[in-house]
Amino acid sequence: MNSRRRHVRRRWWSDAGSVSVEAAVLVPAVVLVGLLIVAGARTSSAQQAVDNAATAGARAASIARGPAAAQQAGGAVARERLGREGITCRDSSVSVDASQIALGRAGQVRVRVTCRVPLSDLALPIPGDTRVTGAFTSPADPYRSIP
Repeated sequence: MNSRRRHVRRRWWSDAGSVSVEAAVLVPAVVLVGLLIVAGARTSSAQQAVDNAATAGARAASIARGPAAAQQAGGAVARERLGREGITCRDSSVSVDASQIALGRAGQVRVRVTCRVPLSDLALPIPGDTRVTGAFTSPADPYRSIP
């Protein structure tokens, strides 16, 4: 009878099958954490692309000879750089503030780029989008040549 109790007790406290239960609980959690890391990296990549576009636009606008030329050059370069970065924007806007520049006078040009990036483009299996904004200010060269 004593051996029978031991046999029943071994069955009751057996570790058989515990690895599969642990795997069933931990594997989805590890996969979810991995997907969150990938999504964070993709969001950071989109932010860097928008920042690069704003920087390139501001630099192009800062060497223009007048406010109208600065707005045109800054907007064109920022849009071109955003397209080259490989980020898909549902809606994008580029604003160039070149009101402070004039020939022979120091000033600043500010470019702001906004992009609505679909979350599905960021490797997230959910609908929707996120708004990514980048801005850069570049000093205008007061000694740029007169046409």
